[in-house]
This record gives sequence, structure tokens and C-alpha cells, in this order.
Amino acid sequence: MIAGLLYVIGLIAALVTVAMVGYSAPPLVQAVMTALDGPNANLFVALGDAARALSWALGPFVGGIVLMGLGRIIMLLGAINRALRGTA
Repeated sequence: MIAGLLYVIGLIAALVTVAMVGYSAPPLVQAVMTALDGPNANLFVALGDAARALSWALGPFVGGIVLMGLGRIIMLLGAINRALRGTA
């Protein structure tokens, strides 16, 4: 029960983070394209600025993935426990 809740909470956190990043992506793409069209275009600086703008998303996304993994590990350990006891 708790493993399923952890998995669902992690999935929701990861999906909401991806949706929020997708919503904020068009201005970032426009900023990168504008920076690359300039006279002193530097790809690394433009991508660094975009990564800095998206740094807020790293925590919730990784946290959601970790919660999903923890839920799956608990589910696996429960299944192994039931299999070793011989009950279905």
C-alpha cells in the first residue's frame, strides 16, 4: 500500500515537473536562438544560461524519480517475501 503511494507520488512529481518545464521552454528556446544569432555567438554560454534557468527543475524531477524507485524496491521486496513464505 505504502509502496504504491510512493510510486504514484513520485510519478506525479516527475510528470508535473516535466509539464512545467515544457510550459517554460518556448521563451528559453527563443533566448538561446537569439543568443546564437548574435555577432559573438557562443553555444556554451547560451546553453549554460538555459541550464541555469532550468536548474529549479532538477530537485523535484530527481526527487520524483527517487520516490518511484523506492516504491518499486519496496514492491519487489514484498513480492520476494511472499514468494519465500509460499503464500499468494
